[in-house]
Amino acid sequence: MSGFKETISYKITIIAIFGALYAVLVWLLPIISFFIWQVRIADCLLPQAFIFGLPAAVGLAIGCFTGNFIGGLGLIDYIGGAITNFLAGYIGYLIEKRNHSQGIKRILRTQLAISIQTSLNVFIVGTYLSFLFEMPLFLSWLGILIGSLVAMHLLGYLIYEAIRKTGMFTIESEAPNLQTAINFFMFE
Repeated sequence: MSGFKETISYKITIIAIFGALYAVLVWLLPIISFFIWQVRIADCLLPQAFIFGLPAAVGLAIGCFTGNFIGGLGLIDYIGGAITNFLAGYIGYLIEKRNHSQGIKRILRTQLAISIQTSLNVFIVGTYLSFLFEMPLFLSWLGILIGSLVAMHLLGYLIYEAIRKTGMFTIESEAPNLQTAINFFMFE
């Protein structure tokens, strides 16, 4: 299993999973996924890039690009959202992979990495949405911030911790051995 995360099939699979999940969550929840005041539940996937790295960041960008077609806000939203998701996923991963702390210090450092993802979301997406909807910039930033706190800092963090604690996926490495993975899927 050594080097499994480096195989092209693993990377393509992660890209496809994250892209599909993100797009489907946006399509299933359009009423809360668009406009100034939004809680884009799909953004709970952004902190998962801490574990799955660059392939997840690429998948999140593709998923956002695809998902944003339903919103009808045009090219700026398709491309702006995709670039934002890629940057948030990859930069968050680069920061979190250095987090070897324990206890409350680990939680705070993880929340800091999520805060950087949130900041990118707020300032990039919030800025172009302010322009598209002709709303005051501060209100647009506030709307995206509130939604990101729910989707990323709460839901995304809880999912990240649940995945991380399985021990099956770890940052910069894979499961300790094949038997661990088999046991996980067999609920042993």
